Amino acid sequence: MTVVVFGSINRDLVMRVPHLPQPGETLAATSYDLLPGGKGANQAVASARQGVPTVMLGAVGEDAHGTAMLAVLAEAGVGTGGVQRLSGPTGLAHVFVSDAGENQIVIVPGANAALAAPTVFPAGAALAVAQAEVPAQAVARFFTLAHEAGARTLYNAAPALAEGRGLLPLADIVVVNETELAFFLGEQTVPESDAALAAAARRLMARAGQWVIVTLGGAGVLAEGPDGTVRLPARRVPVVDTTGAGDTFCGVLAARLAQGETMPRALAVAVLAAGLSVQRLGAAASMPTRAEVELALA
Repeated sequence: MTVVVFGSINRDLVMRVPHLPQPGETLAATSYDLLPGGKGANQAVASARQGVPTVMLGAVGEDAHGTAMLAVLAEAGVGTGGVQRLSGPTGLAHVFVSDAGENQIVIVPGANAALAAPTVFPAGAALAVAQAEVPAQAVARFFTLAHEAGARTLYNAAPALAEGRGLLPLADIVVVNETELAFFLGEQTVPESDAALAAAARRLMARAGQWVIVTLGGAGVLAEGPDGTVRLPARRVPVVDTTGAGDTFCGVLAARLAQGETMPRALAVAVLAAGLSVQRLGAAASMPTRAEVELALA
């Protein structure tokens, strides 16, 4: 029931600002934090905090940020034996968070851009997870190895990039937000109604038996798959920082599916966990433990 995550590892430089800056605008931040991040690392931490064995495959630089990120992953219970240490810097993300909890992120790829595909897939793993912050060719190889080993594959197609289209058929489960959904369909507008969202998700399906899951922020999630449409709302919660909410969703979803839970149940738990994460500052730092999730479910 192990989850294997192949993806980015970053250090997040998080600044709180009154509002997100406009072009040419200079703002004074009200606070500054150096936090763990990267979509791959975030999703691995979210999975591990659900008590599910989780392995991270990624790369960091030979710098203090890399050392710190390895320690963060290990502390969260993530296996780091497959993390490469490369010459040069660790990936960095400059994150601005407004008083309303919205964020704006600029990423410096660093070691993530040089991440090579694994040569073998970890034995006994049930679910393989990847995102779009590492080279697409490496992700394709990772998914191929996962399928050969009998594991399911989950692709969080974020950020939305043209090369990500070629990876969609390799994923058993595709997770996108509304904007990413529109991008991959080549459409200018985001579907608004549930019926339109469901139809758009079906159009994105690359093959039979695939799940396409659309995260809707505070409105919850809509999923299309072999069992039809699953539409789940999110609880109304006070929002502190939305950074990492999508990664929390993906990591918890992967963990629960790896444990054998049904897709509707895993989706419900993942939506609730994402709602817990937005009530705290940071990405990996905000992700709930299994005990916190179970308490909220109760």
